[in-house]
Amino acid sequence: MAHLPHDPSTVANIGPRGVRRRRTLGFVGLAAGVGISAAGIILSWTPWVRATAVLPYWLGFLGVFQARAKT
Repeated sequence: MAHLPHDPSTVANIGPRGVRRRRTLGFVGLAAGVGISAAGIILSWTPWVRATAVLPYWLGFLGVFQARAKT
């Protein structure tokens, strides 16, 4: 039986620089989502305009999760 040197599910495909970049962009996205949400509530924007905060939240969470998984 052949011995695999690493479990393929645990091998990272980005280095420390990529992890930092994804984490930074993730936190920036989350901050933008919070800012848009807060502005929408304070300025009484319509729900459809406030819903645009979904995109930065999604990108933010995606960046943070990718940084954690190193993918």
